[in-house]
Formats: sequence, structure tokens, C-alpha cells
Amino acid sequence: MIMKNMINKYKIGLLIVPVIVMLFSCTEKLEIKPKQSIDAEMALSTPENIKTTLVGAYLQASSSSIFGSTFNEYSELYASTGDLRFMGTYQQPREFINKEASTTNSYVASSWIQAYQLINTCNTLLQDDVLSILDAGDAETVKGEALFLRGWTIFEMTRFFGLPYEPGQANSQPGIPIVLTPTLDVSDAVPVARNTVAECYTRATEDLIMARDLLPGENDIYATSFAASAVLARLYLQMGNYNAAATEANKVIQNGTFSLASTPLKAFNNTENSTEDIFAIQKNATSETSWLAVMYASLSGAGRGDYEIQQVFLDRFSPSDLRGMYQSNTESGYTIDQITMMYYKGVGTILNDGGINTAKWGNYYRNISLIRLAEMYLIRAEANFENPGADIGPNSPTQDINLIRGRANAPLFAGPVTRTQIRDERYFELCWEGHRLHDLKRWKMNIGSDAYDAGNLILPIPFREMEVNDLLVQNEWYTSGK
Repeated sequence: MIMKNMINKYKIGLLIVPVIVMLFSCTEKLEIKPKQSIDAEMALSTPENIKTTLVGAYLQASSSSIFGSTFNEYSELYASTGDLRFMGTYQQPREFINKEASTTNSYVASSWIQAYQLINTCNTLLQDDVLSILDAGDAETVKGEALFLRGWTIFEMTRFFGLPYEPGQANSQPGIPIVLTPTLDVSDAVPVARNTVAECYTRATEDLIMARDLLPGENDIYATSFAASAVLARLYLQMGNYNAAATEANKVIQNGTFSLASTPLKAFNNTENSTEDIFAIQKNATSETSWLAVMYASLSGAGRGDYEIQQVFLDRFSPSDLRGMYQSNTESGYTIDQITMMYYKGVGTILNDGGINTAKWGNYYRNISLIRLAEMYLIRAEANFENPGADIGPNSPTQDINLIRGRANAPLFAGPVTRTQIRDERYFELCWEGHRLHDLKRWKMNIGSDAYDAGNLILPIPFREMEVNDLLVQNEWYTSGK
């Protein structure tokens, strides 16, 4: 049985987060297994080792405990009310789909540890005495990439561990601890309290703005100014700042670097970034197994088929819409390369077969697209719709939505789109990519019988973190007897 690589080697969290630096060539793709580790003092002594430390930060970000999988899983499982079913045996995801996570859930504990290890690496790179070793151009890029990763991580962690951001309110509800100084040794570690959601959003915004302004427009497979703008567009949309969300999304769309893949399916399972990828986790044959493919896929040599899509969801698509088409003539030897439709009859033998599986995550060693151009069109459409008169960009909301539908061969909307149509389009296009919970909370829509701001729809502070850090306060739902 394939088991998830839970990083429990470091039982640390906020009190002890020494920098772990992975040494390997910066020219290789991300997630190539490192040949050795080097200590912090050596890692920060030369430009080459500083750049290697930065590549190590991307490796940390790609961990299955954060951006590489569980950030997706938390969102899709918590949001599910029947379109997606969990068919497996693991207790951890079962808690999420049941909306009753435990404080000892090992997925949550690993996410906390990995996120703060990544933040710590970023903080280490952002020290003035580290950046001063680099020439001016490299220093700007390294600083921008570290700020990008830190700001994005703070944003995602706040959305999962804090109650929703409420536009126009004080947002004094607890978020996550903001840690901006590096811990290089056990003696540097100090307990840290949780900041408010407002403070977390402010910090994430400031980091991402600085990253956007420092990063180049082209940076190989690494973060660019446009990647920072794309995450800012998400963040502003979550805040209800529609003008800023549309502005950042429009920057990405109008720069001309990206274009929609020819079909929806071609945006996924690529060995190199597609024309649509604004930022993707790089995978190859030496990478760790993609846990998204483990859980979502049911193919020969790939996947358990634990996350099955239900027919009721596919029935919502227009018959011609490529995003809802189902391939039933699969055979036992099929891999993702024999899948020609977005959904298929599972053929895997690890656990489940015969169910409906998505083709978005179908190979352990293909790139994981985290930000796509299609999302930017959807953000611009929604933000312009919710902010009448702004008209940011050359298109109306209807035109932006029709671009996405046209690529999918779905019927185009003849008249002005409605709020419901815009929201449905986000679901149709971005399903199973980790957006759904955040969208439902942003729209203040109930999730089953739970209100959008119910305490059981956020993660608990892990039990061990509470044990070692007296300044942490647990989320109320987990202490109130539920």
C-alpha cells in the first residue's frame, strides 16, 4: 500500500525551526532529490549556496503536506456535499470530508510544520547580510522569490486556520503566528502568539506586492512578477477588494506571456509548463510521488482512486462541454496518456476502480499546475461584475466567461452573465484544484448544514503545537465541546 510521506522527522513547529538546506544544482527541475544537506552557516556564505537555499525553499513548497497536495485536499474535501466522495480508508481525509478534524490529525500537523519550515527558510534568505553577498540583480530576484513564497504561504495558512476574512470588518479573529525573523539554532526559538486575520492578510499583501515589484517577468520555472500578481488577485478577491483583484488579474492576462491551452485537458499532466501555467510545481521521474495523483487517479500504476466524482456533478455540464465529458471505454492497462476526456472510468487496482475519476491529476511525475491563466479570466470577470463601472481590461464579464467556455466547447452566453453563471463557471473550470472551500466562504454560502463561517470548517491548531507553545490559543470550536 502506498503511504503518504508525512514529515514527522522534525517534531518542531514554531519553537524549533532550524533551516534545512537542500544542496543540488539550481539548473535542475524542482523536487529532484538532494544529494546532501549543508548547515546554515555554510549555506549562507556564498552566492551559489544562497541560490541553492532558494531552490531548497521551492522544494519545501512542493511538499505534499502544503502546496503539493494537502492545501488542495483540505479545500475540496471540506467543501464537498456530494459532488466528490471519499472512498478510502485513511482516517485523516475522512475527518475533513466529515467536517470534524481532530487536533491530532497528522496531515494538519505536517502542514503546520512544513509551512513554518518554508517560512523560516524564506526569513533566512531575507536577511540583509545574506542579500548583501549577492550582486544587486540577483539580490532583488532572491528577495522577491522569498517574499513570494512567504506571502503566499501566510495567505493560504490564514485561510485554513482562521475564520473567514470579512470585508469591511475589523477581522480581529485569530489567524496564524506571523514569524519574520529566522531561527537558525534551537537557542533562537521563542514562543509566538497568533496574529489576527487582518494582520495576516496585511503581511501577505505586503510581501506579495514587494515580490511583484522585485521579480522579473521571466524567471525560467520559478516565480515571476506575474505569479505574484496572480496570487495578489486571489488574495484581493478573497478580501472583496474587487478593483485591486481585477487590476492584478488584468496585468497577468494583458502581458501576453500566457495563453489558454487548446483544450481544458491539455492544461494538466504536462512534463513542462504549458502556455497556461503561471506557476507550477515541477515534477519528473526522480521526484517524490505526487499525492494528488495517488488520491484522485485510478489508472494503471497510478492512484488509489480514493476521491471519486459523482454523476450528479457531471450532469451539470452542457453535453458539448469538454470539461464534463466522461470516458467509459477504459481498460486495465490505461495510463493518463490513454485518457482523452476530463473524467474516466477508473481502472486502478490499488483500492478502487470502476468509479468516476478526474483526469486533472493522473501521473505521479507530471507537473502540478498551481496557477493557471483561466483563473485570471474568471477573477477579472467576477471582480468587474461585482464592481459595476470599473471595467478593468478590454473585456466585459460576459466576454471573459465566454473565452473560458469557448475553449471548452460549451455554449456561449448570448446576454450579460449573471452572478450565478460566473460562480458556476469557476466551479466547472477550477474544480478539484483547491479553490472550492475558499469560494464558498467568500460568497457566504452554506456548506451542507454548516454556515460559511462555522468553526468546524477551519483546521485546528495541532495538539503538539499547543503543548509546546503556551502563547497559542486553540480555535474555539475545538475547545467548546463542538
